[in-house]
Amino acid sequence: MTASDLFNFLRRELAPTPGRGGATFRLTLACLAATIPILTHRIPEGLIVLIVMYLITQEDTAATLIGSILGIIGVTIGLGLALLAWEISLDIAWLRIVFFIVFFFGGLFLKRVLTIGALGSAIGVPAAMVMILPDVYPPDPELLVEFVLWVWWCVILGLSVNLGVQFLLSPGDPLMLLQR
Repeated sequence: MTASDLFNFLRRELAPTPGRGGATFRLTLACLAATIPILTHRIPEGLIVLIVMYLITQEDTAATLIGSILGIIGVTIGLGLALLAWEISLDIAWLRIVFFIVFFFGGLFLKRVLTIGALGSAIGVPAAMVMILPDVYPPDPELLVEFVLWVWWCVILGLSVNLGVQFLLSPGDPLMLLQR
């Protein structure tokens, strides 16, 4: 790829399109609104809030609304299942590996078989990642559960702030967009 090809690619991809300015404004406002509780309450892992908002926000407002709602439901279910799995397997490394495999491939399977495939990823991937935590974080059960609950709160905060901003500032009626 030559420099002129790269320049043409960047010019084409970064060109102003209808709705891009509004989407950028909504994402920036959501990040600003989420930064206030992160800084005032000194929430650990606050970066997760902003990353989740960035990952879930799309140009289509209805897809962002659906993704936020499914993310809240899926992460709650996934992290709850992971905490239950820890009750059985926190001290047994091979059993945690089995749970990791079950959660990871179960989430991928649900992504393919469910009509709303994003729910499978929102359940399986966080649950699988939590099964790795005792190997990289101090193996104190109280600290591990506290860390998982902070991660859950950060994800929920990011998705709910994003959901609120989308409902307030999205063009058109959100119910009509969801029905479409």
